[in-house]
Amino acid sequence: MLLLWQQMKIKEFKYSENFCEENIWHLCQNPELEGFTKKVLIISNSNRNCSFRFQKSPNGYEVVWWDYHVILLAFNSESQLIYDFDSTLEFPSSLNHYLDATFVADPDQDGNDLPGFKSIASEDFIHSFISDRGHMKDDHGNWLSSPPKWPTIGNNGNLPLPDLLDFSETSKERIFSLVEIYLGDKLNLD
Repeated sequence: MLLLWQQMKIKEFKYSENFCEENIWHLCQNPELEGFTKKVLIISNSNRNCSFRFQKSPNGYEVVWWDYHVILLAFNSESQLIYDFDSTLEFPSSLNHYLDATFVADPDQDGNDLPGFKSIASEDFIHSFISDRGHMKDDHGNWLSSPPKWPTIGNNGNLPLPDLLDFSETSKERIFSLVEIYLGDKLNLD
């Protein structure tokens, strides 16, 4: 089963550029991932300015600065895999390879720009996440990026995107450091 997934292509999944949270919401429900424990990882920080290497970039830059990004961690007794639709690394990548390549330590980097991670069980994300896509419109209501062709996600949930993007000290969800994500097998990422 793992080999099948390593050969899968991103185009085989529902994907819409710049809507990572919705792409991952659909991926969480993919039957090919049965048998894996799945955690949705929301990555950001209190500055909403986090650097990622090996990301698709229209400008060809090596480092992309996201205000937030959403990926999927799927693991079982044999492997820990990261699914990031916007990465240029293998799809999926092993957890450690993804973390090593994507988040390179920079001694000059402001500590407030380091990535923080929120971990949401995929079932909770599927049933509770809601997005009106308002964050992708400008002040005049124009789209900043073309919206997905599928309907908006959720309408009765209690997990709106703005709450997930709260990386302040008063956040409702626990925020994990990069080191804690590396040690994920020793932690309960809930």
